[in-house]
Amino acid sequence: MENGAVQQLQLLGKRVKGFGVGGRYVAHPYYSGRFRELLGCTPFPGTLNFDANLDWRELASMCEPQVIPGTVWDGVRLGAVYVWKAKIMTRHGYVDCAVIRPLLSGHPPTVLEIVACEKLEPILENNPDKTVIVTIACKRGDALRWRRY
Repeated sequence: MENGAVQQLQLLGKRVKGFGVGGRYVAHPYYSGRFRELLGCTPFPGTLNFDANLDWRELASMCEPQVIPGTVWDGVRLGAVYVWKAKIMTRHGYVDCAVIRPLLSGHPPTVLEIVACEKLEPILENNPDKTVIVTIACKRGDALRWRRY
């Protein structure tokens, strides 16, 4: 692989319920500006959570993330977030998104979150098993790897 070449990592996971707080963080000025730069839009104030059956640390070792560093904002600690530019399969084709892992997350290490320009739930395939297909753009790693739930 050429130095700096973009490779793809495809994850196949299952949607899971979140804690209901993702929207508050995505809409926070500290994070929303970073997501706006990455996605080219104001992100929908919420996340779609999925169990990738892959520990986020393993993902980070295969595909180097961008990092939004932690900070203190008006006396409140905001944790660092790992971010991967990606696309999610919807009934309309692939949609640009960001796969994220907040480092202060209370989710199991295999649960990742997706941030996008629009609410994803209505445009995902109506499949009873709640499958999610995400393709992450990597700057290093193998050409294509599959992780199945």
